[in-house]
Amino acid sequence: MNIAAEVPRHTMRRIIPLCLAALLVMLIPRAALAESVTLEDLLLQTGATLRWDPWRHTGNLSREGTVLVFRSGDPWMILNGEKLIVTGTILEERGRLIFSPEAADTILKIFGVESDSSASYRLSTILIDPGHGGRDSGAGREWPVDGIGYPLTEKDIVLEISLRLAEALRKRFPDKQVLLTRDKDIYPSLEDRVSLANGVELQPREGMIYLSIHANASLNPRAEGYEVWYLPRDYRRMLVDPLSLGGSGTSIAPIVNALWEEEFTHESVRLADMILRGFDQSLGPDIPNRGRREESWFVVRNARMASVLVEVGFLTREAEADRLRRPEYLSRITQGIYNGVTDFVSYFESKEIRF
Repeated sequence: MNIAAEVPRHTMRRIIPLCLAALLVMLIPRAALAESVTLEDLLLQTGATLRWDPWRHTGNLSREGTVLVFRSGDPWMILNGEKLIVTGTILEERGRLIFSPEAADTILKIFGVESDSSASYRLSTILIDPGHGGRDSGAGREWPVDGIGYPLTEKDIVLEISLRLAEALRKRFPDKQVLLTRDKDIYPSLEDRVSLANGVELQPREGMIYLSIHANASLNPRAEGYEVWYLPRDYRRMLVDPLSLGGSGTSIAPIVNALWEEEFTHESVRLADMILRGFDQSLGPDIPNRGRREESWFVVRNARMASVLVEVGFLTREAEADRLRRPEYLSRITQGIYNGVTDFVSYFESKEIRF
């Protein structure tokens, strides 16, 4: 799982709150200007005052001690001289200022005006990745039945869990995309798996999660239990193309990248904890909870979203292998992951934009 490769950048269009109260969305294309908002409309709705410097192409909007400074062409603003807000762009068109829908929503929110669009988040997509498959069986062992050894393989166990999980989540969330990287015994490459994830188109304030499902193996035959892995907190990825951030992209991209990295790490940790809690509930105290762990597995470091790798048990432990070959136990594992995911959806969709 630990093979280095580059994959296309995920289209990231969900606004995120962080410790500096920053937001991030991608720039809208000029073709979308018909949907944009004029300065006159914003001044009317907010009651703010504009000061504009035509030589520097900078301005500020102010009302009752709240001041927003911006520059045309840049996808960011400064709130009260200290808080960076990365948002949709502001353009000059024939001497007039035009605000993208994302920029207008941000300004209305800051000045306490309800906009037409909701300020809440929506988890639109859940991607389930059954590990291995096809020629790659993953961990395995032979299990004797009536004196005949039958193969018990990781690829089959995790596919069965993933199919059950997808079915349950589709019933629970008919309005969401529940995707699988494979639904049969085939082998999508690691690059194919993350490319599928990073290619999902998200709308503003939408998000998605990536669940990689595996079974474990160890040189220690006594190793037993479940665990959930996420990307180490100090791992740094290139999540944002500086060219997508306009004229100030080179200088602001590291800031925006750090904001995304912090947000995805926070969400991955929450998701991992909720899945572990779901396992505790469905599997009970007799199955060891090995906890949350950090590692830069290929899929979690290349998926541009909250992502975790779930290890459901050790095939190298005879007692656990015996459990993992039983449909009833696989149902309990599925229920544990399902409980964790549904808890995360509730958490994610209860968040609000805050400044």
